[in-house]
Amino acid sequence: MDPTPLLAVLAVLAAGFPLAFAIVRAPFLALVLAPLTAALSGTVAVVLMLVVGGPLSLWTAVVLVAGAGWAGWLVRRPGHRAPYGGLSHALLIVLPLLPPFLLIAQPPSQWDAHSIWWLHAGYFAHDGEYARAAIASPALVFSHTDYPPLASAPVAAVWSVVEPDFRTAQFVAALVTFSAIATLVYLVRRTLAAAPALVAWALAIAVGLACWATASYGVAGGLVDALWSATFAGAVVALLLGADPLRRPLLPLLLLTVAALTKNEGLVAAVGVAALVTVRARADLRRAALAWVPVLAGGAWAALVRLVGARSDITSGEGGRPPLVEVSALERFQLTIAALWGVAGPVLAGAAVATVLGVLFLRERRRMAGLASDGWLWAAGGFYLAVLVWTYVSGPNDIEWWLRTSVDRVALPVVLLAAVSCAGWVAVACGAGRAPTPHGLSEEPREPVTSGATPMTTR
Repeated sequence: MDPTPLLAVLAVLAAGFPLAFAIVRAPFLALVLAPLTAALSGTVAVVLMLVVGGPLSLWTAVVLVAGAGWAGWLVRRPGHRAPYGGLSHALLIVLPLLPPFLLIAQPPSQWDAHSIWWLHAGYFAHDGEYARAAIASPALVFSHTDYPPLASAPVAAVWSVVEPDFRTAQFVAALVTFSAIATLVYLVRRTLAAAPALVAWALAIAVGLACWATASYGVAGGLVDALWSATFAGAVVALLLGADPLRRPLLPLLLLTVAALTKNEGLVAAVGVAALVTVRARADLRRAALAWVPVLAGGAWAALVRLVGARSDITSGEGGRPPLVEVSALERFQLTIAALWGVAGPVLAGAAVATVLGVLFLRERRRMAGLASDGWLWAAGGFYLAVLVWTYVSGPNDIEWWLRTSVDRVALPVVLLAAVSCAGWVAVACGAGRAPTPHGLSEEPREPVTSGATPMTTR
């Protein structure tokens, strides 16, 4: 058996661990988060390579050294260990997600993985000049050369130092996606702290497993929809559902940045979240402005890649798609709604019923549990859904082909937010009369941390 995929996985974990540990101050939880921080570091390296030039391997080394220095500075500052950061908690997060993740045994044969994400990784893995020429090439417009680089960056970083192969790419991409889903589980568990532990863990795990609900083939197949959807949902949970979300915003802002730098849909969704956070925290606009940092990061990539010469295959009408079958906007709308209902309709209907019942009977208990209004979740999901419908209705592609090849993947964020909404109401119902702890997060004490020597809990 070729050891390269396993070695690549270990390298990604090692690369992301220092910054992840600086954020959560808990080593086992840091291992869960590490692939996401490694992917973000790889993205910074890709951007520097495109702007300055030179090989990706050089910029990856520079970014990792700088990131380790920043992590050391963060660790030396006063802080708190994240709740639920012990070994037992990490196992509770990871182990239930492993059975569906066994789909990674399937061969790396997904078309979009090859034609978009790994193609991008291939030209990123060379140097700045090569990558800029590829991004500007009319022959590669079909591959969405304007897409953000986060999903391709860690694969490119690995390929820049080992012989490229698709099995390694699949393992690296799947690891980053798994990290996103696991972090979503963690944030749901942390936010539902007022519920009994068994209930909160069950609900958090159920939300994580919902990432396989609409397009299970993509989670470990090299596609990115589960990656950006999970990070988007995690950011919504932390920023719009929890109490005092901007008191320690580094982790949710990191997740929102990952979403904005993974896919164009993620950037659009990040705009909606930032706007809602601004409204929610309007009494302190200086802190609320932090929510716009991920949007600025995604916008900076969009500006850079267009300066390099990228074109969107959607706006340019290119890409080798089936001939457009002319139908009216009304027909496109009807087909879109029908397709979305087939994927997400039952979950949305169930969440709507739970919300109505909860508003009627559990509003006071929800307040005591320290959860914000469920309306924030519906607003975030509604904004994304409205943009999604408008894109399908106004886009240049044959609508039946477009829906058939994408709707199960792009509807995942809506499904996840509906699952979070249901989980919140169930947690409120089961945690009646229990107020959250003073920190609003965990029943376990959190000692101040002033150095890397952090006490460790496995409760």
